[in-house]
Amino acid sequence: MSLLIPLLVVLACDRPTPPPQAPAPEKVTIPGTPLSFEVVPVAGTPGKLAPFKIGTREVTWAEFNAYFESKDLATGVDAVTRPTRAISYFGQVGVPAHFLDAKRPVTNVRWHSVVSYCDWLSKKTGGYWRLPTESEWEFAARAGETGAAPASLDDAAWHKGNSQGRTHDCGEKKPNALGLYDTLGNLWEYCLEFDKGTEFAPVLKGGCWSSPPDQLTFATRHGVPLAWFEEDPNRPRSVWWLTNKDVSQGFRVVCVADAADREARAAAAAKIEVKVGFVKEKVVKTESSQAFFAEVAVEVKNGGDKTLDEVEVVVYYLDEKDKPHMVDVAGSNKPGQATFTLAWPVLANSAQAAPRAPLKPGEVRKFNADIPQTFDAAPDVNPEKFGGRATNVRFSK
Repeated sequence: MSLLIPLLVVLACDRPTPPPQAPAPEKVTIPGTPLSFEVVPVAGTPGKLAPFKIGTREVTWAEFNAYFESKDLATGVDAVTRPTRAISYFGQVGVPAHFLDAKRPVTNVRWHSVVSYCDWLSKKTGGYWRLPTESEWEFAARAGETGAAPASLDDAAWHKGNSQGRTHDCGEKKPNALGLYDTLGNLWEYCLEFDKGTEFAPVLKGGCWSSPPDQLTFATRHGVPLAWFEEDPNRPRSVWWLTNKDVSQGFRVVCVADAADREARAAAAAKIEVKVGFVKEKVVKTESSQAFFAEVAVEVKNGGDKTLDEVEVVVYYLDEKDKPHMVDVAGSNKPGQATFTLAWPVLANSAQAAPRAPLKPGEVRKFNADIPQTFDAAPDVNPEKFGGRATNVRFSK
């Protein structure tokens, strides 16, 4: 597998100040389920990295199963708004059943599955949850370490030399100085932003249980190679699951706004004007494989009276009556084809330069995004008409 070339940006985690002691973890319960997980607050660095909270462990199968089996969403497991059942899907490609044990970290998820889980978690808890940016991920993973990797890798990480050829329950190894487990090894972890700005190119960090030990560094980053999805028997390929037998991709979550300001955030998001225009159809190539997308131009305007450090936007197709071609947050009328994308045109902790500036009242920001191409036809969808809305915000302090 080829590793991505590092971004030519100065990450906020360069030469971080070691924390004096691990912060006390906070328990987060998921309403309507018997489940809970822990996060720790990360203070960040003044002028470089705004504070956030991050999961101490990778998201488990128990937590992910609660999402796609949830009865409080518009539909059940339908392959449209949520993935098909993993146990039946993985059976098609020969992934051993023990990798799906409830306490093990969820694996083989694609980016759309991950951001949809975060959206569900936001709705369930009232907080604003998402993936970590690369800057957030690396700052938290280092936890004050200045070397390329922990001094004792075997104490901190499951890798090819000690994993016994499998994933492990979250938290079996020693935590880092912030109290995070398995940031290196066990599973590659998705980050929020794409490698090429808004073009669909997810990035993962940290290595996995099958990675050689010398590849487990804080700076190591990975794309999604063809080998991870080429065995998918579906055409078009699933946007929810990867099919590789390496079972090597997972994620952890970040919270950037608590439930206390839920109503204020919803009010601010409702005042953001979102305009979306069709640009062109495009093909995104991964080695010999091709995936089809629509490129759209998006404009957001802050119609409120508060400056925003972060804006999350969902973009989707419209039907011939200019209604959203969506079910719940995302999806289409064709099973398996999620036709939406999320984007962050304003993102204080971005690892890229463009989104970092706050969005002031009345200010406009423009960007382009890729949406998986629809395979539906009129009148259900107009392939050249799109809409969007802001789904969450973070206020400037």
